[in-house]
Amino acid sequence: MSEAQAVAARSLPDFVDLDFARRLEMAETITPDCVEELRRFDPTQPIAAETVAGGVAFFGGLTYPANQMVGMGLYGEVISGDVDRVEQFFRSRGVPSTIVVSPLADPSLVALLGERGYRIAEFNSVLIRSINQEEPFAPLADVVIERVTPETARPWMRAIAAGFSEHGPVPEEVFGGFAALPGTLSFLARIDSEVVGGCGGRVIPTARIAAFYGTATLPQFRRRGVQSALIALRLHKAALAGCEYAVVSTQPGSGSQRNMERRGFRVAYTKVVMARDWPEPAAARDGGEHGR
Repeated sequence: MSEAQAVAARSLPDFVDLDFARRLEMAETITPDCVEELRRFDPTQPIAAETVAGGVAFFGGLTYPANQMVGMGLYGEVISGDVDRVEQFFRSRGVPSTIVVSPLADPSLVALLGERGYRIAEFNSVLIRSINQEEPFAPLADVVIERVTPETARPWMRAIAAGFSEHGPVPEEVFGGFAALPGTLSFLARIDSEVVGGCGGRVIPTARIAAFYGTATLPQFRRRGVQSALIALRLHKAALAGCEYAVVSTQPGSGSQRNMERRGFRVAYTKVVMARDWPEPAAARDGGEHGR
């Protein structure tokens, strides 16, 4: 860890309270301006969002990897009718009801999900880093980093999808909307004119945070400083935008978490993703309709 990263880590707050958690959860919240841009980016997708109990439920299509409710329960008690609305939102679109639960959410949310048979789908580590007023960025001699444009969006999407493919197949189309989000921090990296990696992110001015996500490098080009450069550039741009913190969510104990901690990030808290699946219709289980 560099001296600048060490200073950033030391300047973090001693603990994360409810107000701070509300700011951090904005990193994964699809706000109305995001919905508008995503619809403009790909009008063919059935994009939808609904605000319930202070959180936002988002649907980006059947194959979208983050059809989920974020922020619910951070603004007070959650009642049964609130969960009913969320479940109707997801069930009517043919996907499980998925609710991301912050450890600072009102206890009523956890109680209601337990009563309804939700299962734990995964855990997410939320990591934060203070942003200095001047975040240095020194370009690498053999790595060129560019902001993503409509002309370079397709190779950028392809590189990120390939970088994540070792964890399972990822449709490259799911990354396309990242570059369309307001305040985007989407960049691609080239070595010898070849796109070898990329990243996403966005500046959220109201929360004064920068959300980082979607960072990946093609396996054959790793250990050449690409990921470090992509992180440093986003920190630099976030500082210029007046952000106080950078936020990223990772799988606990993953290589991504290790890489972020090496760059001055630390775990703020761990969230649990709760899901409820819908029973398969009897006709589908039996192989067709009967009794006609």
